[in-house]
Amino acid sequence: MFIKEGKGLKHCYVKFLIIILSLFWSVFAQAEQELPKPIKIAISKTSFPYHFQNEQGNADGIMVDYWKLWAKKQNVEIEFVTMDWLQSLSSVRKHETDIHAGMIKTEDRAEFFTFAPTFFKQKSHIYIHRNYTHIESLEKLMPLTIGVVDGSSHVEQIKILNPQLTLRKYKDRFTLFEGALNGEVAAFSNLDRLFRNYSHRKELLLQFPTYSRLFFKQDEYASAVAKGSELLSSFIEQGVAKISSDEKSAIEKKWLGFNKSADKLTLAYTPNLLPYMGISPQGEAQGLFVDIWRLWSKQTGLAVEFIPEKMSDAIELIKDGVIDAHIAYPNNQLSIDNLTLAKQIYGVPSNVYISYDFPNISELSQLNGKRLGVFATAPYKEQISTDFPNIKVVLLKNYSEVIKAIEQNEIDAFVGAVETTSEQLIQANLQSAFYSLPVSPFKTKIFALTQKKNTRLVEIIKEGFEILPPEELLKLEKRWLLSGHDGYYKVNNKKVQLSKEETGFLSKIKTVKVGINKSWRPVEFISENGDIQGINADVLNLISQKTGVNFSFHTYDNWSEMLQGLLDKEIDLLGSATESSERKKSISFTDSYWDMPWVVIHQRQQKSALKLKDFYGKELAIVKGYHLANIIQQEYPSIILKIVANHEEGIKAVQQGIVEGLIENIASASELIRRESLITLYMSVVDEFKIDKNSFAVRKDWPELTNIINKALMTISEDERQKIYEKWFGINLETGFDKDVVLRLSVQIGVIILTIIVVIIVWNRRLYVEIQTRKSLEEKMKHMATHDELTGLANRVLLKDRINTAINFHQRQSLQMALLFIDLDGFKSINDTYGHDVGDELLIQVANKLAQCVRKSDTIVRFGGDEFVLLLTGLHNQEEAAFIAEKVLKLVQQPFQLTVGEANVGCSIGIAMYPDDAKTDTDLLKEADRLMYKVKAAGKNHYVFNS
Repeated sequence: MFIKEGKGLKHCYVKFLIIILSLFWSVFAQAEQELPKPIKIAISKTSFPYHFQNEQGNADGIMVDYWKLWAKKQNVEIEFVTMDWLQSLSSVRKHETDIHAGMIKTEDRAEFFTFAPTFFKQKSHIYIHRNYTHIESLEKLMPLTIGVVDGSSHVEQIKILNPQLTLRKYKDRFTLFEGALNGEVAAFSNLDRLFRNYSHRKELLLQFPTYSRLFFKQDEYASAVAKGSELLSSFIEQGVAKISSDEKSAIEKKWLGFNKSADKLTLAYTPNLLPYMGISPQGEAQGLFVDIWRLWSKQTGLAVEFIPEKMSDAIELIKDGVIDAHIAYPNNQLSIDNLTLAKQIYGVPSNVYISYDFPNISELSQLNGKRLGVFATAPYKEQISTDFPNIKVVLLKNYSEVIKAIEQNEIDAFVGAVETTSEQLIQANLQSAFYSLPVSPFKTKIFALTQKKNTRLVEIIKEGFEILPPEELLKLEKRWLLSGHDGYYKVNNKKVQLSKEETGFLSKIKTVKVGINKSWRPVEFISENGDIQGINADVLNLISQKTGVNFSFHTYDNWSEMLQGLLDKEIDLLGSATESSERKKSISFTDSYWDMPWVVIHQRQQKSALKLKDFYGKELAIVKGYHLANIIQQEYPSIILKIVANHEEGIKAVQQGIVEGLIENIASASELIRRESLITLYMSVVDEFKIDKNSFAVRKDWPELTNIINKALMTISEDERQKIYEKWFGINLETGFDKDVVLRLSVQIGVIILTIIVVIIVWNRRLYVEIQTRKSLEEKMKHMATHDELTGLANRVLLKDRINTAINFHQRQSLQMALLFIDLDGFKSINDTYGHDVGDELLIQVANKLAQCVRKSDTIVRFGGDEFVLLLTGLHNQEEAAFIAEKVLKLVQQPFQLTVGEANVGCSIGIAMYPDDAKTDTDLLKEADRLMYKVKAAGKNHYVFNS
């Protein structure tokens, strides 16, 4: 009986289960029938790239593609309805449409909507005008008005974060952007992408740069239906589950160029190709191309990750979709399937480097029969083989193989990128073993490389490079390129791009009034024809060509009057001004555009190479208004200054013996010296003074003009500077005789004219000798600016330049360098006992001995008096510097054979190491000098490092 009861109960359970399943199926079937046909999906017109209305008036975007795929999976018909943002929200709430394509989940919206599963995380930012880039928090936005789209989640979120912020609401995204461009708001909220279909997108990004935006919220992005639409919500969830991660990733890559889940681009780069690409000692990517892409990342707001890979490996990874792009593919044509050249980002000059075993080769054809190393991937490989079939081309994979081939005598020359080759030869200590052709014969175009099917990433890369600030690119070039040739951006950036504010400023002021000194050759002057000429006039002409600035010139008799004219706003700008803390209070200064050492012009009968101490207790003339006068009065009070109105008055004072000399910059001084009437005068470079860095002085209330001129100065190429230099420092003499006329007359007149011709030849010979003499004098003056006249060694002017160049190189290579500050022990006694001539004789011999201690790549400097400096580069540790110091000590301690007999001296050496002891030229010199005096105090004739 018990068993029967159990059977009956079990039968009841089965019947009950059947009834439940029948009811469930009935409800489901009924529900399926109740789904709308077609399903209407609300699309916002301006929510790019998620959902928006394209130029053809159709719905488009990530969510549109997503819903099309969802409909296919669910086998249902859908219809997209485009409208304004607020309408899109309202239409779903009122059941006029069925699904909202996508929105951010918020608590307020959850009261009216049921959300589908999250599609992805969504970041929100506040974009700030570039005038307020110092703002780094929401609290500091208090004084500004922030534009928001009415009905967007940002209204609620910003008020929650800071209820005191002032918001201005706009009906849609495009209206908001127009308001921002019109100056109605100083900031606006937006998602992490600006819309590429907005017509003034580039202008918006320039005024509201991505790098200055503030992140304020990360939310979940999902579709939504109206509350009570559980049936539709469940149906949506079924379809979402059928979409694979690969399908979702493909949609994201189409619109974003990368996987949204990763939220960054992966970029491959080739290591060991500095200064373009390399790895720092800390394992970080570095180099010019890396920094260019970092700037691209900053401007676009897209995070990037750099991955070091060989080029061949990187190509395979890009093809497989593991890596998004390569930052620098060196080729002009691409024959790799499925890959495309997204954008040319640079151009690299390549030259031919020839062993000194084969001197005097000036063109590629002279290498016939020689072995030429060429990279296997070089785009010019076929060109060399075709144009020069007699050259034996040796294919090499990389620079390591180049160095190995050199060491094993397998090549006689090789082709390499100018900058990279320079660094590679220095590292291998081979810089003195090769020379290059006068002109680089090859140019390699550098491209971004990515998948051909990833069309959106191609667009993003192009768009990003279009908005990179030219002045920033020029700064990067200046930082990384050391060989002296003009970089790609400098050559191609002939016209300066001005901002909207700068263009408006120029249209408002019309003309910039420039002060010109009437007689300051060759810096600036009025010619015999009444034209404004000189270095400054030529630089201003270049600036005008590059920016469109109109300059009008107003002449002054002297510098001090011109400076006062700027302060009184009679003029707006003047050239060849030196920045000082006092002047900066009332004047703005541009970047330096011309460097000039200071010299003293004095009577030729005085000894050459005079130092400032030779004028202690004597009177020197200096032009009124020169900033150097204050420095001399403060730091060299024993020198008596006579203030003169201009350098003509100063020269007259020197000629008449009223003063011992005139202080001038080397450009003006060389012009004065070359005048025939001043042939009795000479000049000495005053290396105790810093090089005079010439800038343009600008009205303090015109910062826009300062910015415009700085942009233009950045684009002036080395070739343009050289042309100006040659124009104003060269010698052009003409005899005034027409040789054809002379020849024709000689036939007609005969013997008489032959006599005249002989006279002319003799006269021309005299002129030729004079020209050669003057050219020699010019070369000597050029050399004087950077070298010590007594020993022929570099002086402190050239030393500072060499140190700064070396710092840039050693910083990238993680190498050390040493500065040895050497002071002779016992020199003063010899100099005082036997006189300056014997002292000079000893200094020359010391210089020769120092040359025996160092490599060609090192620099020997006479710092002044009996002080010398050695700059040792490419070191790996202190011991290498110590080895050189010991050599110096031993050689200097050996007896010197002088005209008065044998002499013995020693030396004290202080050694400062870069980067451990100091990181700038000034600090390195100070530290080495301090250590040298430490040796002196401890007993002399030794060397010491910083403990």
